[in-house]
Amino acid sequence: MDLERNNEVIGRRRFIARTQRLVRLAHQRATRTVSNSRALLRSEDARWRVLIVVGRFTAHSAIVCVLVLAVILAGLGAGAAGRSGAAAIAVPTPSGAAQGRGRSPTILTGGSILAAPGGLFSPLPAVGAANQDSSLIVRNLVFVAAKPAESRTGIITYTVKPGDNVETIAQRFGLLPTTIVWSNREIEENPDMLRVGQVLNILPVDGILYTVEANDTLSSIAERFKAKVDDILNSPLNGLANGANLLPGMRIVVPGGVKPFVPRVVQVDARRAPASDSAYAGPAPRFTAGGAFAWPTRGYISQGFRYYHRGIDIANAIGIPIYASDGGYVTYAGWSNVGYGYMVQIDHGNGFSTLYAHLSQWYVDPGQAVSRGQIIGAMGSTGNSTGPHLHFEIRYGGAPQNPLVYLP
Repeated sequence: MDLERNNEVIGRRRFIARTQRLVRLAHQRATRTVSNSRALLRSEDARWRVLIVVGRFTAHSAIVCVLVLAVILAGLGAGAAGRSGAAAIAVPTPSGAAQGRGRSPTILTGGSILAAPGGLFSPLPAVGAANQDSSLIVRNLVFVAAKPAESRTGIITYTVKPGDNVETIAQRFGLLPTTIVWSNREIEENPDMLRVGQVLNILPVDGILYTVEANDTLSSIAERFKAKVDDILNSPLNGLANGANLLPGMRIVVPGGVKPFVPRVVQVDARRAPASDSAYAGPAPRFTAGGAFAWPTRGYISQGFRYYHRGIDIANAIGIPIYASDGGYVTYAGWSNVGYGYMVQIDHGNGFSTLYAHLSQWYVDPGQAVSRGQIIGAMGSTGNSTGPHLHFEIRYGGAPQNPLVYLP
């Protein structure tokens, strides 16, 4: 600290000395110029020469002023450098791990529908068909940093926590959501079967965890899952490179493998349903369908539409009202045995139907006509659920559609 102060004092003294020399030089030049002017006045063309001398004097003065200003600025810079010397310590650059790697999810935040301009039918963020992209995650939470796959050399396990879903777990480990689904058969048919405390397999690479069946060969497995034989054979996870045999019941990793989509049918469990909970098979009652869908509740989208997740999840708190997305009649109200808990299904009479799952309560009966925006239930966390949310589906001809394409 004393050394820095000494350097600052020396710099100031040098600056003052340079300034004094420049001022003396300017004074001497001005004196000579005035003397020359007096001599020129005695000549017959004194008038023109005085103008020339005055011009030169002005030019010299301007140069001196510029030099003085430059010295002043240099002195100020030197003083600032001296004062900040102690703080001018090189800041280490963050390491690669700290900076993050790989794809960064697109993060969008939802909002309160009822509080937004337009009321109930005002939209959440209009992400539309872009939500088909598997890298898009719509949350209002802060994601944890993805654990680099390179740091995992084998299959590990993860215990599902409250608020988890397939996409947040995949983000946590730097994997594709499909890898989580294809590595755990109990949620492959329906990711909504995810429950708190459930133990999942986590692969170190994207792909499929496959159990070998009778008559399987490396070639047939590679062809089935659109993978390469060499990738399966040489993966250190499989132990096949040293000549080990492929045996039925053996679990192997298929790096980069993909599975074809197989549509599933939502079923209900009559044994879990009270007498008033039943599917409606009678004639359709009179109702009015507007032909356009409205948001069924307020909250934020916690999981989007994917080939393995045939709807969207809108998270909020237990008891938040659930509204009919369009007019129609209730075809089912009760308990589902595929992880949906209490659910309501509405037929809109134009080929479209909607499904509302994980309800805590429902306020409609099978066969009842409902109108667009009518309250049909309350948000809950029944069935296989890690937190309060609405699982919402739009179907056309029974085929799942991306709700964000149809919602305003």
